[in-house]
Amino acid sequence: MTADLTMRALSAPVEPVTLCEHLGTLIRDHGTGFAVARFAVYDYREIRSSLGAAAATELLDRISERLRARMEPDEVLSVLPDGDMLLVLNRTDRLEQRLQDLVERGSGWTSTVYGQLSAGAAPARPGDDGETVISRASLALEEASHRAPGAVTICGTPMDSSARQRVSLDIDLRRAVEADRLTVHYQPVVALDGGRIVGYEALARWPDQERGWVSPDAFIPAAERNGLIGDIGLRVLRRALRDKRRYGGCRDKWLSVNVSAVQLDDETFAGQVLRALNEEGIPGDQLRVEVTESALLSSARSRAQLIELRRAGIRVLVDDFGTGFSSLASVRRLPIDGIKISRELLHDEEPGLPDPTVVRAVRLLAAGAGVTDIIAEGVESALEVRTLAALGMPFAQGFHLGRPAPASRALRWPSGIIAHPN
Repeated sequence: MTADLTMRALSAPVEPVTLCEHLGTLIRDHGTGFAVARFAVYDYREIRSSLGAAAATELLDRISERLRARMEPDEVLSVLPDGDMLLVLNRTDRLEQRLQDLVERGSGWTSTVYGQLSAGAAPARPGDDGETVISRASLALEEASHRAPGAVTICGTPMDSSARQRVSLDIDLRRAVEADRLTVHYQPVVALDGGRIVGYEALARWPDQERGWVSPDAFIPAAERNGLIGDIGLRVLRRALRDKRRYGGCRDKWLSVNVSAVQLDDETFAGQVLRALNEEGIPGDQLRVEVTESALLSSARSRAQLIELRRAGIRVLVDDFGTGFSSLASVRRLPIDGIKISRELLHDEEPGLPDPTVVRAVRLLAAGAGVTDIIAEGVESALEVRTLAALGMPFAQGFHLGRPAPASRALRWPSGIIAHPN
């Protein structure tokens, strides 16, 4: 390192390009034996937007000063445009302890706000270049940020592998969406009194040539992460509406689609749904939207979107009810028409047997909130069907009553009756 760079490292943050040049020099001269740490201030963007640029700048300056006070000779600090900070550490021994010390000492007050750091670090490996080490440090910081403010993470081989798999999944999902390779399957919702099908849930499915059928538990979070969820959700809705028009067996049945918190936070969402209904010629009262409790509670904008949909006759169902913060108060004040009770809430320790106390309590809660549509999810046996029917549960859904299937099979029940549901 040159004397000029050393002086700058000890007196002020350096530009990112200078840091990258410094990393190139370290790699050329030493190969390994150093690490890059990346620090983030918890809620920095919120601090900047609410308190202003001057307060945010003061915060970064104070944190930088505290970090520089803990730096060793020849270590280099850079403040990035997004408010994160990169620090080149000249040794890798006791790295996690060093990182924890820097987070603890670097966090603190300015005159107006407290800045809490989180951090991730990556030791240099043989064959790395500067960008690779920084990328792995950023990956470690992302992992730390998923935990709690003040957390630290060191990037290891499993994390590298997981990141590569995540990136590969994101790329393949984008290609599948662009090529319109995602499809829609339908699972019936059944009235337990007589076994009549009353509706169908439309479910996105991804058949991949190499992966096979990719689980929604894998690709839906990926879609939310990379901004594809709105496109996928609208495609599923339009496909479901077209299939409803095409197959006569479901004309008197409603359809439901799942909606994420990300979609609800888009102020154009309700308009897109209403436009799709109008273009496909489907009345609003034949559509249900399924949302999680967390999505309902996420923002005033989300609730406004749902209120607009309900004005058009669309009914709102709370999906996986019982896995969030279920309460009579929350159900009564939210714009909903029905609840889908999670299997986890319905069942006690005895496999396959719904808990009568829970079923009665949920029915009373729903009645008190004016909620009419109550659907038991995850029904897998005739015993469950009989128990739920005896307890007065009106509707159910699950593998015993019908597995998700393509429209050509699922929507062609000639009478809309599930044979011998009990």
